[in-house]
Amino acid sequence: MPVDVVIRSYEAGDEQQILDLFARSFHSPRSLESWRWKFENDPWGRTRISLAFDDAGKLLGHYAGYPMPFVIDGKRVLANQIGDTMTDPSIRHIGRGPTSILGRTALHFYEHFAERNVAFNYGFNVANIQKFSLRFLRSDRVEPVTYRVRQAPPPVGRLRRWALGYQLELVTEVTSEYDAFFARVAPFYRFLVERNAQYLRWRYLQNPDHRYVLIAIRKWRKLAGWIVFRIRENRFTIGDALFDPNFPDAFTILLRHVVSSYPVELVEGWFPPRPSWFDVMLRDAGFVTHPEPQDLSVMCVPFVMQDAVARMRESLYYTWGDSDLF
Repeated sequence: MPVDVVIRSYEAGDEQQILDLFARSFHSPRSLESWRWKFENDPWGRTRISLAFDDAGKLLGHYAGYPMPFVIDGKRVLANQIGDTMTDPSIRHIGRGPTSILGRTALHFYEHFAERNVAFNYGFNVANIQKFSLRFLRSDRVEPVTYRVRQAPPPVGRLRRWALGYQLELVTEVTSEYDAFFARVAPFYRFLVERNAQYLRWRYLQNPDHRYVLIAIRKWRKLAGWIVFRIRENRFTIGDALFDPNFPDAFTILLRHVVSSYPVELVEGWFPPRPSWFDVMLRDAGFVTHPEPQDLSVMCVPFVMQDAVARMRESLYYTWGDSDLF
């Protein structure tokens, strides 16, 4: 049965209760710096958060998103990436579906931050949240996450790389060159987050939780592509990548040179079979597809863009960094 709660949008000062609920829900602390980066410093919008409180003012439920810019066949749209969906463990048995705390909080978010405001909501969800979203939150499952893996490749000789005209660069600051690169290659991808300088700076270089490594590759000084990665135990995890299809060997050369610098056994990443030319690059680089270990799927709730799910299945490009799990 429903429980009496007050559901409202975030107000200044709520963040400490949010951090406390996060720790109770996920058994892991989150810093205030991390919360501010994610929900206050997002360059495309801030504090899109719906909260549920009991009559004593205790936070029971949280449903939030942060806006992300997409470029879809040359058109720029805004979508909400859903993150930190959580409820207090003590009330998870109360109510069912739309009468649950999570359901009521999510519908408040839809009304105030999604309807008529964004093209769609999206996220990368585990099986239990998928079922709830499909039944009660108007969500569609786009597809299972495409997880790719290969053994660590042998290194490529530096002389051979130089002979081919390739140079590698550790990137610590992004410039307008990355805006121009995105504008140049986006038509080849069709449907993707706007991976320009502003996005790279906020998502990876300013992230307080992890130390990401951003490597660019150039051919005769022209930017041919870049990757973002982390080392996780014995794995080289590629969180993001963007390449120009006019340089078909750039991805393999970058990978073979950089991976050999780390004591890893496997290279992994999320890459859908789109666009087809990049799928060929990945297969040529030795990647094979395996079931995603957490059984994650890409989920979508269309709003202004009613055909979002169909168009995602046709042309969406995503990586691990498009989720909040990298």
